[in-house]
Amino acid sequence: MRPDFYRTLLSPWPWLVLTVGAVMPLLLPNYYLHILTVTLIYAALASAWNIVGGIAGQISLAHSLFVGAGAMLSSALLVKLGVNMWLGMLAAAAVSAVIGALVSFIDYRFRLGHLSFALITLAFAEMAEIYVIGTDFLGGASGLFLPRDTGDITQFQFGGGRGAYWVMLGMTALCILVNLAILTSPLGYNLRSMRDNENAAQAIGVGLLRNKTLAMTISAVLTSIIGTIYARYLTFADPYLLASPVLTIEIVLFATVGGLGSAIGPALGAFLLAPVGEILRGQLGDKLPGLHYFIYGLVVIGVILASPGGVWSFIKSLGRRRS
Repeated sequence: MRPDFYRTLLSPWPWLVLTVGAVMPLLLPNYYLHILTVTLIYAALASAWNIVGGIAGQISLAHSLFVGAGAMLSSALLVKLGVNMWLGMLAAAAVSAVIGALVSFIDYRFRLGHLSFALITLAFAEMAEIYVIGTDFLGGASGLFLPRDTGDITQFQFGGGRGAYWVMLGMTALCILVNLAILTSPLGYNLRSMRDNENAAQAIGVGLLRNKTLAMTISAVLTSIIGTIYARYLTFADPYLLASPVLTIEIVLFATVGGLGSAIGPALGAFLLAPVGEILRGQLGDKLPGLHYFIYGLVVIGVILASPGGVWSFIKSLGRRRS
């Protein structure tokens, strides 16, 4: 890894942000703590997706499959078979890794274009949702209720909202750190060269299958783990939320608005838009149906028009002008 990686870690700013984030549960009421926890979940998901969609340039719409695997499979193993959820999380992550490798192989074998790859992965996500809803072991259409969270960490319990928040804060930091590590490593150079021109990358010796598989596997495993944490936090594994392709669209939206291909951009996009969506839904959802979607859409359009290259790119350009 380049010195940039270690320079970033030694900078005081990431540690300051983590410290401020760590004390937020002590200051916020439960409602706003929930919004911040959900925002962290989306920030982590957007960062995990960025490894494939931003750095490697492969617009995958199958990540709801990995979220669903982490949430539904680990929950089913716990509820139906009594398997410890830590082990269920590892089993679901392994399944997600295999599926991610399979998707990468299909992409490599048939040399799919960006649009074809997006459609193929969307088809995988749709089939996964149908399979989950139609499978009794995974909860079917009714989903799965998880045991009450008593704070027993050995049973993958976090002790309520504060504990879940701190776990997701650590998971989000890990996803951003993985992005930074990839960007400053030979893998990052290979993925970006493939993103810009696959034929040229292959001509200079970049292994397309190996690098695509590695990127998708890392992204799938991280996404699956986040899905398990999300289900445990909700105490209900809902297939219409956790296995829906709509979830992937939200993830892609946050990553794009924040700035594709950067370490911090996707998380920044989630922190900008996710709280707005949650607050609008809570304040306007019951008063006039559809109004919160309309306002949220206007906010998204305004942000995209103001910073077409992403919010992080816009912030960096402002910093360069001031300097």
